[in-house]
Amino acid sequence: MDASLVKMPDNVLNTILENLDFRSILTLQKVCRDLRHFIDDVIPPSSISEIYLRINTKRISLRIVDPKSLSYDRSTEIKYRNHKKGCSTVKNSGLKKKKQLRGNEDFVDFFWIDFETIMRHQKRILQKFSLVLEHYEYKFEKMQTLGEVSSGILEKLKTLLESRAIPLKVNDIDFGIVDQNEMMPVLPFIDSSTLERISIGNSKGLGSQNLKIDQIVRLEQWKLAKKVEINNDFWVSEPIKSFAKFSKVEISIKTINTATISVLREIFKTCPTMNQFEIYYEPQDQDLRTLFGHRFDGSYDDEDRGARWFFRIPDNEEDVISVQSNLFSWLRLTRVKYSDLPEKRD
Repeated sequence: MDASLVKMPDNVLNTILENLDFRSILTLQKVCRDLRHFIDDVIPPSSISEIYLRINTKRISLRIVDPKSLSYDRSTEIKYRNHKKGCSTVKNSGLKKKKQLRGNEDFVDFFWIDFETIMRHQKRILQKFSLVLEHYEYKFEKMQTLGEVSSGILEKLKTLLESRAIPLKVNDIDFGIVDQNEMMPVLPFIDSSTLERISIGNSKGLGSQNLKIDQIVRLEQWKLAKKVEINNDFWVSEPIKSFAKFSKVEISIKTINTATISVLREIFKTCPTMNQFEIYYEPQDQDLRTLFGHRFDGSYDDEDRGARWFFRIPDNEEDVISVQSNLFSWLRLTRVKYSDLPEKRD
């Protein structure tokens, strides 16, 4: 088998490699030295579409999704952890599970060898890249803090991404972190031209905390992305206007008032790309819809069986603002075409 493959013309070998899933490429690399050298020289692009990393003090989980994979869910997950005899890995692919002991080095080192190989072949756009630093220390024996583990990985990740001839292309990037410093080794080095959505979650899980994003909002990646979601375990202190250029926003802020509503109205007036702005805030007893001014039609039950009000956008005959609220802690503004309203009453 190896002899027949090696004798094939390079263009035929390249075609074969292009039609293999990533695991098959790695398997083929082990067939013989000539094939290994050919693959090392060509570095064929992998077909991986999603990468998920979860890191805590005891374990690293690496999951990849490969549309060309033969497993039923197209995904493979490898969990790395230390063992008394070295590093232990558990690989789950479809319904198959494989346990393995891999030498005497630390589990982080073996993870990095595998991850670096994946990234070397990652030339296509990733639909999703997820990095979660699990700060749930109370769930694990506290032998060392997560920072001691993650800081080295983040530094390596920064160096790897920074050194790429072509920046890593990602559509949707997801972070589980406790502060913006855990995003900065990654986000600035993602190709800003392909990034569509940024999602940020609180990975400590001890109630809502303040999140500073003053460094993040200055990045080109932030400025060019279309959607941003910051889950409601984070209070955002950055001014609302910092979110104006997105098409869809979901954030939480501690308080909302007349000034906030004024800024939101101005965003929908001056930023035609803004389609939806959703805000969670600490409960208060004011119906914020009254701050939008005169509504031009009565409320009606929408698909969520909630009241929806509509308000004019100044100097805009085509679009209106749809406002939904639970009156006390949630507000959603959506741009709607006036012509699509079920009933029009001025």
